[in-house]
Amino acid sequence: MKELIIRLSDFLKKEIVEVKNFKYTKDIGCQANICVSFIAAKVSDFKIYIKGEVVGFIEQECSLCLEPYSFPLQIPINIDMDIREGCVDIGEEIRQLMILEMPLKPICKSDCLGICKVCGRHNKKDDSCSCVDEDDNVAKHIWKELLNKYQRK
Repeated sequence: MKELIIRLSDFLKKEIVEVKNFKYTKDIGCQANICVSFIAAKVSDFKIYIKGEVVGFIEQECSLCLEPYSFPLQIPINIDMDIREGCVDIGEEIRQLMILEMPLKPICKSDCLGICKVCGRHNKKDDSCSCVDEDDNVAKHIWKELLNKYQRK
């Protein structure tokens, strides 16, 4: 099975189609290491019930420190799908479930401090810098100069 497509003819010999540890390779906009396992049962000539799980990791970039990290995924699958033209494309449904599960603002760790706005070091907690109290004044000064240059034009 190269794609996650179940055909009506798959149910001729048995009532349940089982897929274990299918390596998902469709594009979701980022690198991913995903395995899909599910059981599909024919409910009627027009519907298939699918129950299973998507497990793996997707590569994300932290929105605070810009470092790459692996975001764990564990998504339950519990859907009824209509049979169209004798088959069901489960791969597209799984792709949509994964995209919905991806964070809007990915953060590598809950205590990530991001990039220092003065010196530009990544994750100040790991990369101690001396820009502690004066960083707000320096940043305001830099932005003030840029704003003045922009207003002069």
